Amino acid sequence: MAEATTPVADSLDAGKLHFVDVGGVRTRYYEDGQGEPLVLFHGGEFGSLYTLDSWSLNLPGLAQRFHVYAPDKLGHGYTDNPPRDEYTPEALFRHASGFLDALGIRGAHLVGHSRGGFLVTWLALERPDLAKTLVIVDSQSISPDAVSGGADDFYEKLGHRRRLLEEPPTAELVRIEPDAQTYHREQVTDDFVARLLEIARLPKTREAQRRIHELRPTTWYPALFRKRDELLRRIDTEGLGLPTLVIWGYDDQSAPLSLGLQLFGRLAPHAPRAELHVLNQARHYCFRDQPAAFNRLLRAFCLG
Repeated sequence: MAEATTPVADSLDAGKLHFVDVGGVRTRYYEDGQGEPLVLFHGGEFGSLYTLDSWSLNLPGLAQRFHVYAPDKLGHGYTDNPPRDEYTPEALFRHASGFLDALGIRGAHLVGHSRGGFLVTWLALERPDLAKTLVIVDSQSISPDAVSGGADDFYEKLGHRRRLLEEPPTAELVRIEPDAQTYHREQVTDDFVARLLEIARLPKTREAQRRIHELRPTTWYPALFRKRDELLRRIDTEGLGLPTLVIWGYDDQSAPLSLGLQLFGRLAPHAPRAELHVLNQARHYCFRDQPAAFNRLLRAFCLG
């Protein structure tokens, strides 16, 4: 599905950006459209530049058919950092669950990219009242054969995480990762980069980057993959119980397609309906590389 087109504009409507208190955490989110609720959880670790902004090419189209919500996860974007210095998977889960509760969202189509795929799988298992369907996008984090060093090696070779700790953010610096993660470079627009740069300059972003750098090898990765293994065991024994869609970029370098195939093989026997779709000419940001195809897949699967 090679449907990439250069977007006319890549901005976020400020009137559709809001803040809500989630257990004392000031949380930014985007809301638009009418219809069945669809919630988009972006990827990234604490302090990364993955935020709700990454969905900007998809949001207007999805809002034509869904009531769309896209939050900044805990410790990302304009959402507060974890209270009590709790940089853990459990804190991410409580915040995501609390966000859905705060807005009264139930029976939603839950979509998660990368680390967000891990998060929505957890939500669907732990809080079945929240989820009507589950959509996992290029998520190494929930893939059964992924190891902590795989994606980390990719990011270390890029060198942007170290530089963000040591240097003042610049447009050139913040676009290193999205440039490497998109097949169609024109999808890394000037508008998108400008928004990332604003976020990179926030003191809270730099603090979260420093803390996850300290915790990544000793605390964060061990906790993340312990929880991943627990979730997969629960899928094997309890089943998923809801339709599940896996979408992957054929050219993904940080989360290779082989991981998506292994994940689908693990999920499919335990879901009432399961589909795997691979987008050609698409890397880790497959939804930005192929926004029309990605949106069409969500509409067909969730509403079909």
